[in-house]
Amino acid sequence: MKIIPQIETPAGENYINFEENLSKLIEGIKYTSKKFGLNGPGEAIESYPVVIEQNFGINALLLCNDLKNRHNNLNIIYAFNMRDKNRVAILSDLITLKQLGLKDIIISEGLHPLKTVFYAAKPVYDIDVLGLSSIIKTGFPLLKDNEYVNNFSLFNLGVVVGVSTQVDFLKIKKLSKIGVDSFVINYFGDNLDINIINYIKAEKKPVFIFVNESNVKSTLEEFIKKNLELNVDGVIIKISNEKSNIFTQD
Repeated sequence: MKIIPQIETPAGENYINFEENLSKLIEGIKYTSKKFGLNGPGEAIESYPVVIEQNFGINALLLCNDLKNRHNNLNIIYAFNMRDKNRVAILSDLITLKQLGLKDIIISEGLHPLKTVFYAAKPVYDIDVLGLSSIIKTGFPLLKDNEYVNNFSLFNLGVVVGVSTQVDFLKIKKLSKIGVDSFVINYFGDNLDINIINYIKAEKKPVFIFVNESNVKSTLEEFIKKNLELNVDGVIIKISNEKSNIFTQD
């Protein structure tokens, strides 16, 4: 099982300090993986996945590209939500990612502004995860040398899903049929439906749990043990501060 940090791009922090703190975070991940035997017996990890999520400040695409070029031991994953982005903006990001050689992405529909501090904003939902996944996995007509080519199928696509309703289960089935590569389950502290996890595993798709660091109420050891019992492929932990978090604190 992998433990993967998800970090928002810094809004007001000096970039050099951000990168130094990120290096400390990766060392914390290495220590955690070794301490709890997450690598498997005798198994060494050559690269450590880190999810970069766009926030105010540094452009996440540029940050992903810089980290990829400067840190050979990092597997950079670009995460974005589709709220407030129309399909032109989204497809522009995908073209940029393709040009940068970044293949790992995670998409979500994002929280409605009513559930954020910007509750008066009007969101844009020009396309949902089903529509975008279909474009990515079945091919988008990207013109090249006067021919339409299927370039976007080269992305390794993860999709954030809920597991609280029958509609969520139906969406997972549709996404699996489309060809989504992996699933990320939003976790809010309630008991997960093990049947949905088993279904995704039966479809031979990796399944990860996404949780905010603030929702980890137990010790890190207890949290890891609980999720090992679920037989998931990994846990993505959204941290609020790459300098001080559950991986860098003693």
